[in-house]
Amino acid sequence: MENSFLKLVSHDLYCKYGTDLSHIAVVFPNKRASLFFNEYLSYESDLPVWSPAYYTINDLVEEISPLEAGDPIKLVCELYKVFMEETNSEESLDEFYFWGELLIRDFDDLDKNLVEADKLFLNLQNLKELSTDYSFLDPDQEKAIQQFFQNFSVERRTTLKERFLSLWEKLGDIYQKYKERLDKQNIAYEGMLYRTAIEELDVSELPYETYVFVGFNVLNKVKNLLFRKLKDAKMALFYWDYDNFYMDKEHHEASEFIRRNLLEFPSTLPKKAFSFLEKKKKVTYVSASTENAQARYLSQWIKEHLTEKEEETGVVLCNENLLLPVLHTIPEQVKNLNITIGFPLVQTPVHSFINALLDLQITGYRPDSGRFIYKYVSSVLKHAYTRQFSTETELLEQHLTSNNRFYPYPTELKKDEFLGRIFTPQSGNLQICDYLIDILQLVAGYYRETGDK
Repeated sequence: MENSFLKLVSHDLYCKYGTDLSHIAVVFPNKRASLFFNEYLSYESDLPVWSPAYYTINDLVEEISPLEAGDPIKLVCELYKVFMEETNSEESLDEFYFWGELLIRDFDDLDKNLVEADKLFLNLQNLKELSTDYSFLDPDQEKAIQQFFQNFSVERRTTLKERFLSLWEKLGDIYQKYKERLDKQNIAYEGMLYRTAIEELDVSELPYETYVFVGFNVLNKVKNLLFRKLKDAKMALFYWDYDNFYMDKEHHEASEFIRRNLLEFPSTLPKKAFSFLEKKKKVTYVSASTENAQARYLSQWIKEHLTEKEEETGVVLCNENLLLPVLHTIPEQVKNLNITIGFPLVQTPVHSFINALLDLQITGYRPDSGRFIYKYVSSVLKHAYTRQFSTETELLEQHLTSNNRFYPYPTELKKDEFLGRIFTPQSGNLQICDYLIDILQLVAGYYRETGDK
């Protein structure tokens, strides 16, 4: 770790600019890197250092763009409105939502790569025109399109093909009108934000003299154009994280994008600084019968090998599902943790609790008889959150089981204030949302007050 990439960059910047980096903005692919970079920079001098500004690439683009990032749910809802106007579809918002998100992702890729939408959304019904103009396709794409149309016969149209053609024909209009609608509200999805930022960028109005791009790899066309404009204005430095081990091999797959980037945006650091993989490494293999055994062994390994510099110890998991077992085995001597792996929301207690409450109110209550269904009541009573708040849950469940109360009334279940809130029937989406918020705030407040982690 003595010559880690971020240490090399911080040292080089300090050598170039000294203790005053106030006129510099350092741009990373993500937020985490800035924490370590700032720490390494502080080691460079015994004097106070005027820190540079730190951005992620998304933060920088959002600052440059005249638009603001839209809320993901609102973005899909706005797309649904345009979709309904253009197609007269009978799809509900629930049916549309999933593939509405996919459509926004497609629009996102389109904008980030500065694709000309008019050329992309060709009218597929005009097969003759399409089949005679392949100027925008490479040979492999041309072959694939021709193969597609051998099976896509106009004479043999099915309902699905008709719908596909009709929708494709409308995509161009949907894309344009959707962007117009968002623009009027001064919001955008990420790709639209990127495209607007680069199209309206005036580098002379940027607040910093130099922009330092650190640790990037694959560049879409918007990022490439941003880098190029700042480079041409002599306002950019580029630090690429790579290794000569694979760069010296001409066709090595790991070097494909970095090699291209280095040609267009030369590295500020010399080539000799990137020979980490050529140095000898000490590798220890430990056999384990199961993945959980690995997690348990980790505690012993940390106790034996942890140094005072905790940040120089990294644990790489082969399976994200090991995160919780690993966290439970971390010994007390570890004071600071930086968790970078994602943890699925569906594996959290709050997810199962919300599902149990929704099932209770939507499926588990019968308005015609005014009764709950035992199956759904039991699911709520067995949940850890319910048992944490109410001492009546176990006795209540035993009572329902022993007396065969498969369809209890709400009054039978309201044994205390918390159970009274849970087993109050709700009607309508708004009431159910308020009901969920009320119960979740109660649960969150309890854990916050008790300090229970």
